[in-house]
Amino acid sequence: MQTTLAPPRFHSARVALTVGPVLVVHLALVAVPFVEFTIRSVVTMLVVSRLIGLGVTAGFHRCLTHHSFKTSRGFQFALAAAGCAALQKGPLWWVAQHRLHHKHSDTPDDPHSPVVRNFFHAHFGWLFACAPAVLDKRAIRDLTKYPELVWLDRLWVLPGLFLATACYALLGWNGLVYGYCLTAVLVLHVTFAINSVAHLFGRQRFGTGDGSRNNAPLGVLALGEGWHNNHHRAPHSARHGFAWYEFDETYLFIRVLARLGLVWDVKLPSPAILTGEAISDR
Repeated sequence: MQTTLAPPRFHSARVALTVGPVLVVHLALVAVPFVEFTIRSVVTMLVVSRLIGLGVTAGFHRCLTHHSFKTSRGFQFALAAAGCAALQKGPLWWVAQHRLHHKHSDTPDDPHSPVVRNFFHAHFGWLFACAPAVLDKRAIRDLTKYPELVWLDRLWVLPGLFLATACYALLGWNGLVYGYCLTAVLVLHVTFAINSVAHLFGRQRFGTGDGSRNNAPLGVLALGEGWHNNHHRAPHSARHGFAWYEFDETYLFIRVLARLGLVWDVKLPSPAILTGEAISDR
């Protein structure tokens, strides 16, 4: 008997807590035509995008979700706080949703599959669903032992508020509108594109049993996360760009941290993973 996929459920209070700050930075962009775009805007956007972007890719994703490297509790907290400033909710929530995605990739239990539902749901609409707003503590038992991460998960808006205030204090409206709000919106949509675009468009080097694909533009824009088929092939690898032409800025960042002694035991894919079951050379 053919089953019908149930529509996502909605809960207004949980939606407000999850997407409220996201909507605020989007609405703030109405000020863009009234604030001059200068070289200071470009520099600030580059600095902030790397701070919050790497907070998500190196912090939330490769460190907390997949334990691709080890680090101290202090630096782990710093990475998680930077990730919170990207307004993608708290570290425990983010990790729980991403682990659920890997466990049920492109099946009805995947919280954001464009294959099962549609592009809009995978890109943004899933945040309005009831289920993703509920934290599954069973999936994050390894992280709930850190009280500082539990605290940060509850007060996840604070790093973003602090960074937005700092941008305004340093550069006024230029810093707030371009340096924080516009940058946060761009980082949000690039991250969302991994859920949507990178499961529909690009090359599949490995047969991973899902729609994950390597998407070159996202490989650059998402700081290496766009080599998504590679990542689904070797989820625990700190390196997502397997080939020389697959630029992985997050992995380069991790290598610098390792040289400085801030991280260690960096995991890389084995030769068997790199060569086995390849379905294309790119």
